[in-house]
Amino acid sequence: MIPTKTRMLKIDQKSTAGDYIRHPVLYELSSKYGVAGSDQVPLPARLDELREHIRREIRKELKIKAGAEKLREVATDRKALSDVATIVKKANSKLNELQAELQQLESQIILTQGQPQSPQQNHSNGQGMTAKSYLWFRYNEKCNG
Repeated sequence: MIPTKTRMLKIDQKSTAGDYIRHPVLYELSSKYGVAGSDQVPLPARLDELREHIRREIRKELKIKAGAEKLREVATDRKALSDVATIVKKANSKLNELQAELQQLESQIILTQGQPQSPQQNHSNGQGMTAKSYLWFRYNEKCNG
């Protein structure tokens, strides 16, 4: 018997399979980070949720790296310096990976803005804006200021 949480995840994945097929980046990153979508949530909101998750991971790695660099300042023996160097190297590698994923996701968000939305995705954010126009507004806001 499949555990309830796993069954729910499979149901969520089936209900959003159309979005995952059209947007493979969404599927890949959602699977990697365990962020399951729902057909009740519009695609732009799922992309935003995934973007925030990746940004949190980036902040976490930056803290790890900063802590390791502080350790480097007080480390005295070769073994400690080697361990700290390894931690910094892994954090840098993970940061590069996360930044590349965030860039992929941002590209996907821009691409979805140009596509017509299905009726279930054409939700308003309560201010008379569709999710697509809201994302375009947010994107322009970030680029211009």
